Amino acid sequence: MTKLAGVGVLIATLFLAGCASSPAVKSGNSYKQLYEGTSELTFSTLMPVESAEEAIARGDAAYRRGKVDEAVFEYIRSLELDPDNADTFYKIGAINLHKEALGKAASAFRLALEKDAVHPGALEGLGLMLMKQREYGQARTMLGKAVETDSNRWQALNGLGIMADLRGDFAAARSHYDRALVISPRNAKLHNNLGYSYYLIGHWSRAENQYQAALNLEPGHERTWRNLGQLYTRLQRYDEALEALAKVMDEADAWNAMGYIRMAEGDYPQAETFFQKAAKASPSYHVTSNENLAQVRRLIARDGD
Repeated sequence: MTKLAGVGVLIATLFLAGCASSPAVKSGNSYKQLYEGTSELTFSTLMPVESAEEAIARGDAAYRRGKVDEAVFEYIRSLELDPDNADTFYKIGAINLHKEALGKAASAFRLALEKDAVHPGALEGLGLMLMKQREYGQARTMLGKAVETDSNRWQALNGLGIMADLRGDFAAARSHYDRALVISPRNAKLHNNLGYSYYLIGHWSRAENQYQAALNLEPGHERTWRNLGQLYTRLQRYDEALEALAKVMDEADAWNAMGYIRMAEGDYPQAETFFQKAAKASPSYHVTSNENLAQVRRLIARDGD
């Protein structure tokens, strides 16, 4: 998956559909506070634009070339001519969200919603941002509205699924993931999240199937390898667990992760073995592994009393 894949999903449909046009009248507004990136001086030699539509077209073209800072710069130029275009605010928000400029993303999404209170992209974007900030109640409201407005918002459905898992409503979570997979069936993230939802209720084989589906689609999906290693450790399939975890971490970290999982399961002798293997695998891991060994041995001694 490319670096810009996430934001590309968010705004690709807008590039195809285009944006609403309006008279190119100077508004007197400035939205430079929404910009974060390369110094604006970099773009000082760009040709002037005659209309908001021209600036949007230039922004879209810059985005397609991977020039996201230039794209935002052009979108802001369009807003200075046409400040009522919700789609343009949304595009700026989506790019800022991808760049983790959360404050600027929130501002852009909120401005989009001021222009169009049911803009599905802005509702989804703001909901995802609020979820990152653990404002789950507001995030759930925003994402729910996004789906009500546009039932094809798979990222909103995925977010609703994650929050349902967090509150223990696993049936609702799986329903959200299933709906999202109808929209985006070859999405490794969705298969992974559905797998983890199955893991949380102890449906091991279904969890494994979803993890394998995710890895078939995206062999380098780090979160899935970690989840698969966790599942195999839980099932005491230790060779497979080590192989899975070693895809995304070094051997010492893999043994240590397996030790924590077994310790959480109350299997202290096996956890002790794994922590010892972690220490042996990497001399630099000696301090951490000894701390873990000391902890698990205290637990073993406690249970032996």
